Amino acid sequence: MPDTDVLIVGAGPTGLTAAIGLTQRGARVRILDAAPHPVRESRAALVHAATIEIMERLGIAEDAIRLGRRIDAVSISAGTRVLARIPFGLLDGPYPFGLGLPQDVTERLLIARLKALGITVERGWQVEHVEQRADGCHITASGDAGSCAIRSRYLVGADGRDSIVRAEAGIAFTAQRYREDFLLADLPLEPPPAPPDQARITLSPDGVTVFGALPSGNYRVIGTASPGHEVPPHPDAASLDALFAARGIPTRAAAEPAWSSRFRIAHGIALQLRAGAIFLCGDAAHVHSPAAGQGMNTGIADAYDLAERLADALEGRPAALDGYEPARLAAAAEVVRLTDRITRLALIRPAPLRWMRNAALGRVMAIPAVQRRLVSWISGIERSPLRRAPLRGPQLGMPQ
Repeated sequence: MPDTDVLIVGAGPTGLTAAIGLTQRGARVRILDAAPHPVRESRAALVHAATIEIMERLGIAEDAIRLGRRIDAVSISAGTRVLARIPFGLLDGPYPFGLGLPQDVTERLLIARLKALGITVERGWQVEHVEQRADGCHITASGDAGSCAIRSRYLVGADGRDSIVRAEAGIAFTAQRYREDFLLADLPLEPPPAPPDQARITLSPDGVTVFGALPSGNYRVIGTASPGHEVPPHPDAASLDALFAARGIPTRAAAEPAWSSRFRIAHGIALQLRAGAIFLCGDAAHVHSPAAGQGMNTGIADAYDLAERLADALEGRPAALDGYEPARLAAAAEVVRLTDRITRLALIRPAPLRWMRNAALGRVMAIPAVQRRLVSWISGIERSPLRRAPLRGPQLGMPQ
């Protein structure tokens, strides 16, 4: 017998989702992570409606809603002028809203649920080698306690963009970088840059800035670097105030950021998501622009879909696995394509093109059919693995 049915490498939201989904179906699961502890930063802080539906299946939706900040709409503005408002209330589903929920809180909920199911994340283990044989996947890993060898029937790589599992499986992956640097910060702002129930995308000749309220009272800020300006590795209140002023955004930092970072984004998809008994999901499978907050949400959808299919295979229906790669490759391709278009549209610099973009947004986004289509796409509902079957539960209570 293999040591376990499924070994999952990576204990972020993607890997934890896979572990919970499989354990709830009775599979034997182990989950390894190289980090000594879960993330302590907010990182991915937007949870979409399709993900809340998956959280319901995982048993954490009520707690996520209780701890999160409800987001009822996304608005797009040019300076102080609102060009469009996209209401999540148009969604056809039990959760017509998004959540501002820091990633460290999301992980804490997932870890607690997994622990309640009897599974603990094994931390401090770095996978070094993977080999597929007739009797399963053979994995070697090293850590402070030495080295270990694990044999599993299936292996899931949820270990991020620089995935060791993907490299060991020989799966090609290339990504193209955007030229612009991006900054990210969580901090209190006065006056508020947007209503607390809205995420706001602000366009300007100097760049794009996104604001979203967090449960702590801080705002998540994501922005492109101003042309010709170097972004510090950890932007402070003064550098953020200068950015807001240059873009005509009437807000200021009320304190230093609780957390801030500089990063450069890329977009790309692994050539395949399966190599025999090895599967990829999340950032190990695809990376893309942070536009519309799709990264973590897409990874959780990958993981839930894969968990259900692996459980079916372990119950004697191996053909269920054949649908994973085409379904999730199609979803990833759509996310990469549309987030890239949104990013390039937001980064238009020439004044005549910006005027045309803003005028078009104001007109097109006022059309109800366009609003419904866009909110369905942003929320992830169209790409959700749950749309293969009806949701089982009623709508949970929602805070007002």
